[in-house]
Amino acid sequence: MQLASFLEDPQYQDQHSLHIEIIRTFGRVGPNAEPRFRDDFVLPHLHKLALANNSQSVESKRIDIAIHLFEAYSALSCCFISEEVMVNHFLPGLRCLHADMEQLSPEHEVILGSMIKECEIKVENRGITDAQGLVGEDAKTKFLSKMGQLTTSGAMLANVFQRKK
Repeated sequence: MQLASFLEDPQYQDQHSLHIEIIRTFGRVGPNAEPRFRDDFVLPHLHKLALANNSQSVESKRIDIAIHLFEAYSALSCCFISEEVMVNHFLPGLRCLHADMEQLSPEHEVILGSMIKECEIKVENRGITDAQGLVGEDAKTKFLSKMGQLTTSGAMLANVFQRKK
């Protein structure tokens, strides 16, 4: 609640040092936080902070926030993040940060590029796995329905396990 009030209250919108501390906190607690808190609060707010940083006019503040966002995203990249949160918050936040780092820190930009590529591959692979999972579920359903038909008749079930002559 306290973090939400700091992040959403207009009087704190220009508090650079506060934003730095919140980003540091997210980077420290995010990987160990309950997934729901991380997915519903930490990652959406990191995304908003990264997006806001793209329009920061003071370059020293912009690079300061970007470096701390980089550290937080690096720490959180090791977590299991659902596809929805990955697509809606994690990847867009990384892309905002990538835009900052392209201009401000080329050495970080290369690492961010590979992080983004890795996340995109994870999302693509999950889509393939989900499609295969649907096929697997379909086969499982068919098998169980056939078994259900066999078990309706005790005589037929006994015949299933007999050796063919």
